This record gives sequence, structure tokens and C-alpha cells, in this order.
Amino acid sequence: MYKKFSNKKNRFTFCLFSLLSSTACLNAAMASDINSSHQSHEEAGFELGLSVGYAYLKEEKENGTVVHAHLMKRLSGDGLQKYFSVGLGAETILADDKHYGAMATLAVHPWPGLTLSVSPGVEWKQHDGNTESAYATHIEASYVFETPHFHLGPVIGYSKTREDEHYKIGIHLGIPL
Repeated sequence: MYKKFSNKKNRFTFCLFSLLSSTACLNAAMASDINSSHQSHEEAGFELGLSVGYAYLKEEKENGTVVHAHLMKRLSGDGLQKYFSVGLGAETILADDKHYGAMATLAVHPWPGLTLSVSPGVEWKQHDGNTESAYATHIEASYVFETPHFHLGPVIGYSKTREDEHYKIGIHLGIPL
């Protein structure tokens, strides 16, 4: 069975199928709960988030598992600021050459469930026994389905340094604090 998923195309197809099927199931199961819980998450303040998925490293022409974590603070008030969050994040890509990142994040919530974020930061990668660092900009979009205690949904992202870039797709889990 390992050989079946060792092929990059098979792993990508499996991840994409898992992402789409879990999103469709969540949408059907929680359709009535979305509107009632959105108000409480919007006012909750902090969110602890974790994303897990597939990443493609363009420069290295390889893929790996990506794990991203963040702590975000939703801004409050009656004005425009209620549509924004700020926070800190960290990311790792488990591939032949491991990649690590640390970032500050600014996110906008244009409508319920959708989050668009930009995160300037630093990326480190291990290459031939050496650790290299570079400025990186991460861009991410997620759409979540909310319950009273957490939210879950698909996430896509892109990261660029001067010499490298990677793409990711995965599942986001957020816990309001």
C-alpha cells in the first residue's frame, strides 16, 4: 500500500479528494449551525489555529506535508476594524530539505467564513547540511464552517522568497479562545 501513495500525483489526488469530501460533509452536517455560531466566533477575540496539508516546493520540485499554526486576535469595535485580525504564525514543511517559517499576520474577514491573510516573515531551509534563511511573504485563503466550539474548512496558500516559492492545500482547524 505504501507504493500506491508514494507517487506525487497519487498523494496530491488523495489530499484533494479528502479536502473536498470533508468540506462537502461538513457543509451538509452544519448548515443550520453556521449562522447561529458565527456571531460568537466573531466576538471571541483570540483564535488558535492549526492547518495540515500538502505543499509543493517549486524550486526543489518536491512535495511534503505542511503544518501551520497561528494565534490570531480579532479586532473589535463597530467600525471597519471588526473585519480584521492580527497575529503570529509558524509553519514547517516536512520534505527532503525541511523548511521552517515564522511570521506576523494581518487577516481580513470580508464575509462570514472567509479569511484572507498576508504574513511577512522569515523562512529557514536546510539544504545540503546548511541552514539558509530568507524574507518570505505568505498569502493564504481559508473558508471555514463554524460550530459553537471550533471551525473547520479548506485552506490554500502561497509563499514566496527571493529564490523559492511553495504552494499548499490543506484543512484548517480553529479554536476560539
